[in-house]
Amino acid sequence: MKLLRDLPRNPRYSILLEPVWAIPGTIVLFYAPLYMKEAGLSDIEIGIINSVNLYFAFIFQLFAGSVTNKLGRKRTTLIFDLLAWSVPMFIWAFSQNFWLFLMAYLLNATSKFVTVSFNCLIIEDVEEHKRSKVFAMLNMIITGAGVLTPIAGVVIADFGIAPTLASIYFVGGLLMTAMFFIRNRYTEETEVGKELMGIHSKTHVFRSLVTSLRLFGRSFYKRRLFPIILITVLSNLVLQLNFFQVIYFKEQLSFGDRVISFVPVVTAVTVMLLYLVILPRLKQRSEEKYVSFSIVLSTAGAVLFLLIPAGNIAMLFLTLIVLAAGNFILQTYRDSLLMNRLGTHEKADMFSAVQTVMTLTAIPSGYLTGLLYHYHPVLLFGVILALYIFLMIIMLFLHDPPQRPQVMGSYKNM
Repeated sequence: MKLLRDLPRNPRYSILLEPVWAIPGTIVLFYAPLYMKEAGLSDIEIGIINSVNLYFAFIFQLFAGSVTNKLGRKRTTLIFDLLAWSVPMFIWAFSQNFWLFLMAYLLNATSKFVTVSFNCLIIEDVEEHKRSKVFAMLNMIITGAGVLTPIAGVVIADFGIAPTLASIYFVGGLLMTAMFFIRNRYTEETEVGKELMGIHSKTHVFRSLVTSLRLFGRSFYKRRLFPIILITVLSNLVLQLNFFQVIYFKEQLSFGDRVISFVPVVTAVTVMLLYLVILPRLKQRSEEKYVSFSIVLSTAGAVLFLLIPAGNIAMLFLTLIVLAAGNFILQTYRDSLLMNRLGTHEKADMFSAVQTVMTLTAIPSGYLTGLLYHYHPVLLFGVILALYIFLMIIMLFLHDPPQRPQVMGSYKNM
């Protein structure tokens, strides 16, 4: 494939196989709140499950960097992909009560190991100026899978949420499991990964944990690193708070299942147009400027969200377009900028430490989200707007380094 020809083996095969995870994963994650509601869980119970999931994700995240360095990027990714996705997908397929959902989400929390190992696996052997391309293509595939949600919406309308989602969970579990083994077969350990495996082969994970936390502590004094860490942490918190968005569309804005099924489609089409048509034609800018622009765009989307009249499809889709554009640009360039600013041999430890703080700040968000939504749904999305405004303040400190020609976030060579 021409778009992937200039990429090393690991990102090339990972991008090619990503749709196998993204298609069932996007559908079930989008409908998960409604699936839990259908199973009889209350808003508070859903919030508790999210908080418990995030609490254990925090515990696992503490050790993700040290485990990745000890076992290697490739092996860690396979082991915890199976534990975090394959097994939970089969549990979710048969979940009909609070405890089964809780068990599945506890196992899914181990995906924090994969967050570190997979990002290192696909990025470490890639030239810096091409890393934004890798993140952009993966984000586009995951978002683009949303074009299939109307098919699920039609089936849900005819057969109901529970049987439809249960079937997708089960088949998706089979597909993901096959994909994990195939990807493991065609990827290879990174050069940095091999070096660190040798260094950490006899190092206890707790000692590695102390090292990674010490490195993270130093980042607070680095002006180039601290603002992007704050942006990464807080923008992730916004994603956690958006968990009730689909329920809000149905219960508060009175949109039907068929209209709701097109929400991921609008997002997917927006992202694909951005990636394939709009971004390649824009003047080449630094990653810092793209991150700043995306925050402004996301803030505008959060304002529009609060102004959607009940049943107004045009306003709904306009808001989704603005939010999709802002979130796609933010996630793509934020992650690339963060990885480029981390030291070559410190990526796993530092990225794990950043993810740990992200998880720590998100732990109370599950219960808080359920509580806010239960008390007053609009209040929850007002908090999201406030966070975006705070991100706009932080972005004022996100200055371009004086010489950065090699890490421009350009799409010209994609």
